[in-house]
Formats: sequence, structure tokens, C-alpha cells
Amino acid sequence: MRDIDRNDQDELMGHFLDGIHKIEPDDLAFLFATGKSELEIRTQIALHLNRIKGINQTIYREWNRHDLAVLEDGLPAIVVEGKSWLHADAVYEKKMMHGEKSIRHGLQEDIRKITKTADKFPHLVPYITMLNFSIDVRELDDTSFKNADIKYENTHRHGLEKYGTLEDLAGNGRSRISELLSNYGTVKRAPIHVGRYLGMPIEADFYLLHPND
Repeated sequence: MRDIDRNDQDELMGHFLDGIHKIEPDDLAFLFATGKSELEIRTQIALHLNRIKGINQTIYREWNRHDLAVLEDGLPAIVVEGKSWLHADAVYEKKMMHGEKSIRHGLQEDIRKITKTADKFPHLVPYITMLNFSIDVRELDDTSFKNADIKYENTHRHGLEKYGTLEDLAGNGRSRISELLSNYGTVKRAPIHVGRYLGMPIEADFYLLHPND
């Protein structure tokens, strides 16, 4: 079996998406609706990588305090850090850009962390993943809402009130995240095929960033 190529960002993006889409669309919808789901999705990516890894490769769900890693003959070849945010987080300037809880600050911290490790291992290639999603919580009736476990409902609702439609909210959040990530390296983006949770439509995106050297 051919090794997972540390230097082929397009191929790696495909592997990650293949892992994500092993999850049924409606199950993905449940995960997005009930909380930030980077851990569960990362596990599915790790499972898929483990299925396709080369004979000398080992997949770590956590390695040296990093979220995901591929080791070759015991040495790190790929190390990944990941975060999950709402599209509605990205459309507000403060949440996007300012303070220690902002998207930009979290990204910069992950890059610093991963670059420090890369400096110790010359053949390691670092990557950053990001999930972004929106849920049209307005589609849920009051009776169902009482029996639903929906996290960040107010944040989704405020974003929908600002932009009017789920598509416009997701589009604006997507644009801002893409612009931010492109300042730090080469970024790939793809939509995630998500079903519905209690009838609510969901938009989601996956990004893979290779930070600048």
C-alpha cells in the first residue's frame, strides 16, 4: 500500500474528506447541532487514515500534545491541529479578529505550536484543519425545540437575523474564514455533505491549511 504523502495537500484533503463522509449525513447533522464536533470528526479521519496508511506508517489520534499525527518509522511525517467554529462566529469582527478567544488568536496559537514541533523534525509537514458550520434553527418548531439538544442556538440565530438566509450567513462566514487562512499559507476548502437534524438544514465547510514556512 502506498504511503500517505506528507507533501501532497490535495491528496491529504481528499483523505480527510473521505474520512468525514464515512459518517452518515444525518449523523453529521446531529453532531453539528449538538456541539462543536471536531473530536468526533477527527476520530473518523484517523480511522480512515489508519485503513489506508503505508506499511511503515502509524496513525496517532494524539501525539506529543498534537491532535493528529502520521509517523513514519517512528518519526513524525504529518502533524495536524484542528478547530471548529460557527459561520456566525466569523461574521463578527470581535470574535473573528480580537482577543484571546478570537478565531485569529486560536489559529495563531495552533500555528506557533505546530511550527515549534516542525522545527525539531526537518521532514515533518504541519497542517491546520478548520470546521465551520451553520444551522437554521428557525426551522424548528417550539415543541420540538424543547426536546432538542442544540448548542449555540443564540449565536446561530443572531447570524441568521443579520444575513436573512442560511446560505448568505454561511457564504459570508466562509468568505471571511477563507480570507483569514490565506494570510497564513496555502488553504484548501470543500463543503461537507450534511443532512438534517429535526428538519433543520445545515451548511458546513472543511479547510486544510499548510502554513507558510
